Amino acid sequence: MKARFFAIALLLPCDLAAETPLSAIDWLDEQRLGTASEPGQKQAKPIEPPVSSSVNRPDIEVSTLSEIQSDSVGLLPPSVTGFPLTMWHNSSTKDLVTLLGDLPVSHNPAIQSLTMRVLLAEGDAPSDSEGKFTFFAARLEKLIDYGAIDPALALVERAAPLPAPLVPLLFDLSLLSDTLQPACDQVLQLGPSYPHDDARIYCLARRGDWLTATLMLDAASALGTLSARKTALMQLFLEDEAFDTMAIQLPPSSAPTPLEFRLYEAIGEPLAATSLPRAFAVSDLSGDHGWKAQLHAAERLIEFGALGDNRFLGIYTDNEPAASGGIWDRISAIQNLDNALLAEDSLEISLYLGNAWQLLGSTALAAPMSRLFSARLLSAELSQDAAQLAGKIALLSPSYEAAALIISPTTDQDAFLVSLATGDFTAYTPQSEFEKTIQDAFQTPRIPYSVNQLMSQGKLGEVILNAMIQFEKGAAGDLQDLLESLSTLRLIGLEDTARRAALALVMLAD
Repeated sequence: MKARFFAIALLLPCDLAAETPLSAIDWLDEQRLGTASEPGQKQAKPIEPPVSSSVNRPDIEVSTLSEIQSDSVGLLPPSVTGFPLTMWHNSSTKDLVTLLGDLPVSHNPAIQSLTMRVLLAEGDAPSDSEGKFTFFAARLEKLIDYGAIDPALALVERAAPLPAPLVPLLFDLSLLSDTLQPACDQVLQLGPSYPHDDARIYCLARRGDWLTATLMLDAASALGTLSARKTALMQLFLEDEAFDTMAIQLPPSSAPTPLEFRLYEAIGEPLAATSLPRAFAVSDLSGDHGWKAQLHAAERLIEFGALGDNRFLGIYTDNEPAASGGIWDRISAIQNLDNALLAEDSLEISLYLGNAWQLLGSTALAAPMSRLFSARLLSAELSQDAAQLAGKIALLSPSYEAAALIISPTTDQDAFLVSLATGDFTAYTPQSEFEKTIQDAFQTPRIPYSVNQLMSQGKLGEVILNAMIQFEKGAAGDLQDLLESLSTLRLIGLEDTARRAALALVMLAD
């Protein structure tokens, strides 16, 4: 088994094993800012809030479908992802779209990071793509599921000139964004060929052509192409007194369209983003709806890897906590630890580190906290107990190998985590089937026959997607899937991802 494992590994592109230390979202943030910074490094605040003299608009052209050659667009080059350009080429579009549809939104930070790298990677289009952008659209929809709206918009911009079938996705993304105006130019450019009448009516009204918008709404209502509630919403938006009072009193959908979300906002009855799917949280990131709404949005998005760590820290440290309890306690914990590290005060670091981990260690903010502070904690002067805690926290960060060297295990779980972080299980005996499954993945890996077949056909992208789907099943309790997914990740050179995913699975299992 080991011989076959390494024989196949030798056939892989040599750059695949060199994994990027940053998440895709952090890498994109650095490119946008123009400077790189370490996680946890605070940026200087301006003396006054920045004032914009203009409105950002998506600089995207629209073209007919025949002008597009492929849907191989990506943001991250092979030098960043480690993936070869051919990762999708030998697969069929149908198979890839099906796999993306089956891929759940992961709670595991290592799998989240891998997912972003896969979705944003540059790569040759599937061989049967024929410029239809079906696979590209599936990647965008998965990014929306994660709430990664800015990366999705950047991907769309890279695809310009945009084919007509993708304009509805662009329109939705622009409505979900906290910085862009609605992409109405592209909608109106398509005219009657645009598939949704409500978007055209909305865009005509925004352009100032209220008469045409009203006439089109009357026609759509008569033809029955709009629901009664959506018709009433549009009539209220157009300030048309003929709206159906009964229809508008219907409760809003639990999953409204981005346009419905903006229409409710425009008529003065905004929907709370906290009760809507994750993508709507992005609308609160600007802070226009208050700091608390911005904080809740930042927490929801970083939980699923859709927000850069430094941007999260900037939002969290932008103001003083307004009260105590709940989110305000979390803010105080992060701010106190950050300030203690900046002051290099060993006593305060030890005190606030324990407080912060007690509060956040069992929450979705455990991994972001680790990534933000581990590098500074591992280099700080700490008491023995604080250094041990800092080492355990750092197991959730890219510094997990260095962290394992300073941990003196006091429990079986600690010993298992150290063995997992170092990859050396010689001195550890598994205490459960769960631990034995993970240990087997690193000592006696089991590679499914289907993986060998896909690799021999050059379908690396399918292998990665299948491995992530299997990992989620394994995290839910299927130990065979867990064994095979970790084994597959290691086979294709994603050793770092396999270890970090397993460490997070163990530490955040509750």
